[in-house]
Amino acid sequence: MRFLLGAFVALAAASTLHASAEWIEQGDSFERQFKSAEALAAYQKALAENPDDPVILRKIAKQYVELALDAPGKAEKLRLAQQGYDTALKAKKLDPNNPEGRLTVAVAAARLGFYSDAKTKLELSKVVKQEASEAIRLQPGYALGWHMLGRWNYEIASLNPLLKKLAEVIYGKMPPASYEEAVRCLGKAAQLEPDNALFQAELGRGYLALEKKDEARRALEKSLTLPRRTKDDGEAQARAKAALREL
Repeated sequence: MRFLLGAFVALAAASTLHASAEWIEQGDSFERQFKSAEALAAYQKALAENPDDPVILRKIAKQYVELALDAPGKAEKLRLAQQGYDTALKAKKLDPNNPEGRLTVAVAAARLGFYSDAKTKLELSKVVKQEASEAIRLQPGYALGWHMLGRWNYEIASLNPLLKKLAEVIYGKMPPASYEEAVRCLGKAAQLEPDNALFQAELGRGYLALEKKDEARRALEKSLTLPRRTKDDGEAQARAKAALREL
């Protein structure tokens, strides 16, 4: 009897894992098609089978972050970005030494900050810096980690005098950040993944901030020749087009 009970439990667990894997596969397929709502629904069904799976939680967080891009108004964008951030934090708590998990928090924090007030945005920028740096420490060749660190440098270096004063209050003192360091980090990301449209676009904008127009043009134009692999790539290519008009 005990053997039969054990076999039944094992069979039920295997069935659950199989169902979860099928939902994940379906979600991944939708994601490749840029169908974030459908991908989110599939991943949520997978999560129902395995509620404490950090991999599924990271996938869900990413879909919330991407859905925020297409949301119709600021309130909805903020709601979705907050859900993405909260979900990313839960995934990190379950698997704190996973570099992808740490970077998912950084990306979600950056998106939430984009829709938040100035004070909240700067508070979240600390999270972006901390989590991106930790992701790189855990995985030195993590291209997206270098990209996020470069974006952090670019954003902090771009602050106007009023926001710099606020940043000093939030950070304790103004953190060291520069366009030079931004380009170094963005360049590292582009070197690791040279066919990434997002990386090339932001590297070009970094060069533009340094008034290195030839380098900027090459990176920006290259971005526009590369395939769009995520929704962020499309947004980045739009920024690349706008930056090219400045040259």
